[in-house]
Amino acid sequence: MDANESLRARRLTLPGFGDDVDVIGFDSEINQIKDELLDSENKDLTVISLVGPGGSGKSTIARKVYNLVAKKHFNSSVWICISQQFSVYGALKDIVKGVMGNQDFEELGTMNEIEIIKKIHSFLKDKRYLVVLDDVWKMKDWDMVQAAFPDVKNGSRIVLTTRNSAVSNHPNARKIIQQVKLLNDDESIELFNRKAFPSYVVHGRDDLDSFRELGKVLALKCNGLPLAIVVMGGFLSKNLRITEWRRMVASVNWDTMKNEGDIRAILDLSYYDLPSNLKACFLYITSFPEDYAVPVGLLTKLWISEGFISNVRGRSLEETALGYVEELAQRCLILIEKKSSRCIRAVKVHDVLRDWGIGRARREGFLKDCSSRDEVETSYSNEMRAYRVVLYDSVCVKVGVAMPNLHTLLIFNAARLEKDVFSFRGLNYLRVLYFDGMRGRWQLPAEIGQMVHLRYLGLKGGTYVLPAAVSNLTNLQTFDARDATVEALPIDLLSISTLKHIHIYKVESWSMWKTNMQSNLKSLFIFLAANTPKQWEGATDRMEENPSWCFGKHYRSVKQLEIVGACEDEFGVPNDLHLPDLHLLPHNLRRLKISCPNLLNDEDPMPTLGSWLTFLNVLEIGVKSYTGATMTCPSGGFPDLHNLVLHDLDIEEWILEDGAMPKLRILTLCKCTKLKALPQGLQHLKELKKLKVIAMPDLDQVLCYLLHKAGREVVIRSSEEDFEHVQIPKYDI
Repeated sequence: MDANESLRARRLTLPGFGDDVDVIGFDSEINQIKDELLDSENKDLTVISLVGPGGSGKSTIARKVYNLVAKKHFNSSVWICISQQFSVYGALKDIVKGVMGNQDFEELGTMNEIEIIKKIHSFLKDKRYLVVLDDVWKMKDWDMVQAAFPDVKNGSRIVLTTRNSAVSNHPNARKIIQQVKLLNDDESIELFNRKAFPSYVVHGRDDLDSFRELGKVLALKCNGLPLAIVVMGGFLSKNLRITEWRRMVASVNWDTMKNEGDIRAILDLSYYDLPSNLKACFLYITSFPEDYAVPVGLLTKLWISEGFISNVRGRSLEETALGYVEELAQRCLILIEKKSSRCIRAVKVHDVLRDWGIGRARREGFLKDCSSRDEVETSYSNEMRAYRVVLYDSVCVKVGVAMPNLHTLLIFNAARLEKDVFSFRGLNYLRVLYFDGMRGRWQLPAEIGQMVHLRYLGLKGGTYVLPAAVSNLTNLQTFDARDATVEALPIDLLSISTLKHIHIYKVESWSMWKTNMQSNLKSLFIFLAANTPKQWEGATDRMEENPSWCFGKHYRSVKQLEIVGACEDEFGVPNDLHLPDLHLLPHNLRRLKISCPNLLNDEDPMPTLGSWLTFLNVLEIGVKSYTGATMTCPSGGFPDLHNLVLHDLDIEEWILEDGAMPKLRILTLCKCTKLKALPQGLQHLKELKKLKVIAMPDLDQVLCYLLHKAGREVVIRSSEEDFEHVQIPKYDI
């Protein structure tokens, strides 16, 4: 087995892969909470609290129950992480995104917190809803959001997880409190074995009996705390040396952990075992806010810009960085939040590990985290000076003046940043600059052009005006604004010779035909770009030599969008790290055509498109834009769709639920050669007038015959020459 095959084999055995949620020992709690959620006799809004120490499995239990009941038994459901860095606006925004999938997020950006609460309350008042508030620390956190949840006596439920028993008793509503028990001996051993002996470790070995006996001893010493067992098992899975296991039994202060629940000794051992690059990568993840789902595509670009990724012969930096993510996951130091069939898409750090990591990062001078002006301006005796700074809240201070020579500045909750006070002065040595959570419009000052060492510029949320001086960033490698709008893209930005990646959600103005693109560019994604059809003519021809590119050609006057490009696997890195958020598509689109190979990868787009684009009349998905084997159109999706075209896709099964596409009139299938049968749901489409099947010789035509017999026009052709694409732009609608 070569190195690449070995890597692929390990990817298939990552923690969480294949299992919805890894649960051991919580069956009784799960069943009990499930029964409380579904109690048909209890119509009151009821708050169910899971209480226990950090690492005891509260969130695991809640996630398992949520996955079992949310979609089947509730009209609306959402999972919200509260955490210590609680933001009312952030929590409310997450609730809106979770329960109001067809709302205008640009409108949301103009609303204050009271208005958003009223909007949520109005939306939920005729719904049976389930809300999970994970990791609630303070009673006032509940007070700030409770007004959004109406009690209309329909069996709605709220689940809280908390370490603080006072929080569980606080809600002014019917309450059920569940204390989370620790694992018993058998459950502890089972969980340890699952983490310490994954299949890729034990394959071909017959000398594990001694390890298993020591494993029982170690598992029982963790006092039933799941997090301690998981981290220790992940550490020892990488250290199958009997001397190391015996040292573990003898050296750890188990009495402290048993009496105080302190697992720092285990975390110390696991951390010290990491290579230096992986240590830096792990500490860097802890800089993100608590419970933050970190997109792996963002994380790997930041690591590369920081210089953490080693050059490995035959592999790109991106591929090596993905390997680092997988290594940390196998060691159980990070949690897999989202995955595809090919790779990890997003990760989290357990709050206990994050607290430990942030403390170590401060002491080692790796980074400094600040939530106030005092923390920026104060030097602490037990911390080394750091050249990386993370801001979690509005800080009324010129950071570059207070902390000169910074290399990295990460700003979260940037919407609260006072732009009039914040200054780029003194930040000329920055290599990484990232704004997360911006709202409104911000004109970046020309001083940004003096940051000639900058490698990564990240903008998330909001609208930005870029000065022409950004073309002076002669070391810039990544410009990442995949969740932001850029009013005008400077024509010289793409001529920066070091620039490799440009990802932008929306560009209001771009003179592409005047732009000089240099040859080192590896990926160029602009999800929405407003130009006239004439301006787009010939534009795509300029991108033929680029391995990965995508343009969303947006014709706003007629509410139409055509997404074109070629998203190839980039030097071994799956394109699903760059998947667009389909909720960012304009909600009022009438026509949508997606013709960009691999853009959607194997993540079925139909559930999201069907619920989000409620005004859509015409849809074409083609040229292997979607690479999955199954396509599902849920009930209620695409309420106004008239014309659907599926072209050159590898789908093997198409599920059309009752109530989906009720107004569909014309259906065209072309070159979907792996599809052997049409969905039975087509027979229930009362508005269907015409079915065209082209270049699909192996399709079972029984349903075609039944539709024809029922009076529909059925056209079957053998040659792809008879196929006609959806025309965009089209002005006669």
